[in-house]
Amino acid sequence: MKRWQVLLGDWRASDGPLYVQLAAAVRAAVDRADIAPGARLPAERTLAQELGVSRTTVVSAYAKLRDDGWVESRQGSGTSVRRRAAQSGPSAQEREIVGAFRRNTVFRGMIQSLGTTCEFLGAYLDAASEVRAAAEAVVREEAEGLFAGHGYLPLGLSRLRQAIAADFVRRGVPTVEEQILVTNGAQQAIGLMAALFVERGAPVVVEDPTYLGAIDSYTAAGARLVSVPVGTEGVDVVRLREAIGRGARMAYLIPTFHNPTGVVLPEPARRAVARLAEQMQVPIVEDHTLSDLSVGGEPPPPIAAFAPQAPILTIGSLSKLFWGGLRVGWIRGPQALIERLARFKAVADLGSPVLSQAVAARVLPLAPRVKRARKREITRKLDGLTALLRKHLPKWTWRRPGGGLLLWVRLPRGNATELAQVALRHGVAIVPGSVNSPDGGFADYVRLPFVQEPEAIEDGVKRLARAWREYEATTHEPRGHLGVIV
Repeated sequence: MKRWQVLLGDWRASDGPLYVQLAAAVRAAVDRADIAPGARLPAERTLAQELGVSRTTVVSAYAKLRDDGWVESRQGSGTSVRRRAAQSGPSAQEREIVGAFRRNTVFRGMIQSLGTTCEFLGAYLDAASEVRAAAEAVVREEAEGLFAGHGYLPLGLSRLRQAIAADFVRRGVPTVEEQILVTNGAQQAIGLMAALFVERGAPVVVEDPTYLGAIDSYTAAGARLVSVPVGTEGVDVVRLREAIGRGARMAYLIPTFHNPTGVVLPEPARRAVARLAEQMQVPIVEDHTLSDLSVGGEPPPPIAAFAPQAPILTIGSLSKLFWGGLRVGWIRGPQALIERLARFKAVADLGSPVLSQAVAARVLPLAPRVKRARKREITRKLDGLTALLRKHLPKWTWRRPGGGLLLWVRLPRGNATELAQVALRHGVAIVPGSVNSPDGGFADYVRLPFVQEPEAIEDGVKRLARAWREYEATTHEPRGHLGVIV
């Protein structure tokens, strides 16, 4: 897809003359800092050809932008976005964040409407009933005690840290309270790792594909991402060792119900990764946020179970199992590293909300019960989605995940980013596989969450099938080898 098609997106979705819609899309891109002040716009004929409109439409759009003070044209220099005052321009970090949001449809959809009827974007479930019951109990029974004191707890509420430590012990990882740091969800935990370990230009090892939020977080911190392929049984451990041995500052892995593929790293490979952490003393971040969402058998213990004192930092969260609105996550690791991370946590926000932590302390012991209920729920939704795909999109292929909330689907041909643009016109939003790749690979994959109710999933698949038929009619390119098949 051409650059300006990506920048402007589905610019013809609104009402009014085409030139007005095009001018509005350019203004919106400037507001988002997708187009920088001073940037030169394409020649009228070039943009017309790229967008598939008449040159008159582009000429009229540029004229409106000039009249409204957004662009300026000079003889021999073309048309450029007018420069604002230097202090109003985006900083280098903001430009990194803007770039992340441009490619990360999931995060962007949390902030702005994508104008769609159905969205296959976020992988999150509605709140478990236990969350509301716990919240009511906290207000009814604990309010007086909770409101005593200053409420600033950078490491987290003590009884929640104890409950988290006990949960790790249950999973086979010896843990005490001092090894736990409570965070505002797993995303903040990932960001704290970046703050502690990453310097601009430093290599950070990630899987390919991987969680898109980790790509954005480490890229925004200035890391140089080094990718290691994921196969049908998880990360390639030999390639992982080689990548870490080339001076990596840290490695980020998702061994259990990998995001987005759903694969599980076997126990022998986990033992090998644990030995690697012990021998090389390079921090390995183990994202365990999906570990309670099985649609099959139980996974092996966390990597940290095989080297409890090694620099292995295990991230957990209540967001997937219980509810994302609690914003309660944690990091388990060696006490010295936890204390260093706590300093960054204190500077960031002085500590997570005490009320949410009190609710979390009540619901965490209920995890086994909620886990059984979630398994029934997501298995039903996964079965429904795959049945609909087989019926309406029979050429699409996938491997059934071991768990998690995502189906990693391969297209028979074409480019998922291009398909995503067509899908928007049919009222459905999808995430192209390239968003999950640090190298922009997996262009022929689509990431489909199975979290909505059956009626919404059915509507979305039917819309997606109509979009695919329209897109397929315009492309006849053969399937290329764009990554490891999982």
